[in-house]
Amino acid sequence: MKHRLRKHAKGKPVPEGAAQAIQRRLTAQDWWAAGFQVGIYRSTASEPATEALLADLLARGAQVAVPVKRGVEYGWGWVGADTRWEKGPHGIWEPAEFREASSKELRVIVVPGVAFDAQGGRLGHGRGHFDRLLAQSGALLVGLCFENRLVEAVPLEPHDVRMDVVATEKRMIFAPAAAAKLERLVGWR
Repeated sequence: MKHRLRKHAKGKPVPEGAAQAIQRRLTAQDWWAAGFQVGIYRSTASEPATEALLADLLARGAQVAVPVKRGVEYGWGWVGADTRWEKGPHGIWEPAEFREASSKELRVIVVPGVAFDAQGGRLGHGRGHFDRLLAQSGALLVGLCFENRLVEAVPLEPHDVRMDVVATEKRMIFAPAAAAKLERLVGWR
């Protein structure tokens, strides 16, 4: 089931201007500025871009961590405005040097996916790397998704981690768990 859904979602075109619209929608949220310790992915061509989000975070002095390959697994590494980037596995930009970060230190994590549903279900690329990165975190989890890749329901397994927020170029979808995390993040009710 996941394999078919993944193949179907990956076959959908990337809407022109959608990645920029998703990033603008996210940075316009009143709680985005409270995310001063943020984990964020570096995007591939088939995922919503994160360059504007990364630039925004670094410009306002936020602490930013990105996924970095450590042996066969991924971990988090702190980056800054002066970080030198190099292509890592799967052609994804990674820092040439970094300080290790823990998922428990992050207050917001921006998460990629192949498809999402309105309940926060996430379909990843099938290797479980991000689910393992997120498992120990209490951060507000924000999935970035093209509107045409929202599905009725993502089939979830016990290890799959749900998102608190799904941001598309057309809307923000808040799962029930988001309210408590947003309140912790900024005191928002």
